[in-house]
Amino acid sequence: MDAPVAHAIQTSVIPSALIRVVLAFVLIFGFCARAATYKIPLLDHQAWRQADTASIARNFYRERLNPLYPQVDERGGQGVGYVETGLELFAFLVALLWKVVGVHAEVGRLLSALFFLVSCLMVWRFVRRRFGDECGLVAAFVYAFGFPLMLWTERSFMNESLLISLSIGALLFTQRYLSSGRRLDLVVVVLTTALIGAIKLPYLIIWAPIVGLFAEADESRVWRWELGLIALVNVAVAFLWYRHAYQLGAMTGLSFGMTDKLFDPGVLFSTSFVWVVGTRMWKDVLGPIGAIGALAGFWFAAREHRWCEVLGVAGFIAYLILVARGNYIHDYYQLAVIPIAPSMVALGWVRLAHLRGQQSHDRWQVLVVALALAVCSTFIRSVSAHSWYEFSTADEELCRSVPALSAPGERVVVLGTTDPKLFFCMDRKGWVFPPTADVDALRAAWATGAKVAVVPQSLDNPSVRDFLAEHGQTVFSTLDADLVRLR
Repeated sequence: MDAPVAHAIQTSVIPSALIRVVLAFVLIFGFCARAATYKIPLLDHQAWRQADTASIARNFYRERLNPLYPQVDERGGQGVGYVETGLELFAFLVALLWKVVGVHAEVGRLLSALFFLVSCLMVWRFVRRRFGDECGLVAAFVYAFGFPLMLWTERSFMNESLLISLSIGALLFTQRYLSSGRRLDLVVVVLTTALIGAIKLPYLIIWAPIVGLFAEADESRVWRWELGLIALVNVAVAFLWYRHAYQLGAMTGLSFGMTDKLFDPGVLFSTSFVWVVGTRMWKDVLGPIGAIGALAGFWFAAREHRWCEVLGVAGFIAYLILVARGNYIHDYYQLAVIPIAPSMVALGWVRLAHLRGQQSHDRWQVLVVALALAVCSTFIRSVSAHSWYEFSTADEELCRSVPALSAPGERVVVLGTTDPKLFFCMDRKGWVFPPTADVDALRAAWATGAKVAVVPQSLDNPSVRDFLAEHGQTVFSTLDADLVRLR
């Protein structure tokens, strides 16, 4: 017997027609909520990461359509921009679509939103098999509308939507394998986890809830040959990819930084680490209603030996420690909790609703109120001050000006920042120099072929200003920056 089904919460039977209607509503409106902003330029939240992914996709499309050789635009004067990074599968898929429809950033956003449909449907199936129809519907609804940052992420030009989908798929097919014993399901688990490890190695914390599912199936024999196979293939694929990525970086000197966001005791034991990560989990990642449900769900899961959720939380805590610097700097790093979050939130709120009464209408009163509050909190967070969807119109204006005032092959140097976000929207390649860069760096870029400089109005470096005055001419200005043609 399938262990998760055997331990399902005893709830009233929901008519299959109603299930289909509710699930269709969740999928359709969840997709629309994400796709509604697909035309926003890649200048909003985490623009640097979105622009890098988009530039890799465009370079796949234009230069070398091979997922083994990702290239970035921030390559200085080099002819190739091979970069040390994880497997850029999302960018490669976008490049394949561009071969059909042409280069449009909106395609990447819509592809990310399409992954939502896959992920949400798998959440429904996974949680329904574990805890019954009520939990399945609650989990799908919360996944679609209750996690604020996920709502933004699943329309961003980033790997995360694909990573979440692969992670949830690994859980679902592990569950199916333990139920049916079909080897094809095991093959899917091996493939999905191998891709996860190649794309973003720390996301292999998905091993923890997978082990939990095996433990639930047979508590007397936790370790099985299947787990050894999964680990062996995952480690081999990750080793081969990251060795290859290191060789790419050695060729060009370009890297996204493969180890700079790992364990950092100074960050981990700082007074602000727990506060920053905890606040994000409460406001952005899970939302208040999701956080309450997840805490309650973990409590019930621990009491009932539901090891998938228990070990999943343990794996996420280990991830927060091992990737402390990344989690401290970037909010989207905490999205690694999402694959196990819907089942915990659903279990928590359905169990809390059962405390309200045994009658179906009493339980659903609690659930409807909770889900409505989850939607409200997501909406409020999404439209609040410093919204993730905001972008600089001055940057957009600058991006439009560069193609009009320079030739496609001319290199651009962007001063006063470490953010490469302008390269994709300008459709140019070149250098990014931080505010601390001296005039020698600019002179070297000029000697190597830089023809245009983007100079922020706030740049306070007299030697750089003097060089620009001597060797350049301002041809366009916004409130934030000048565009200077070098001669």
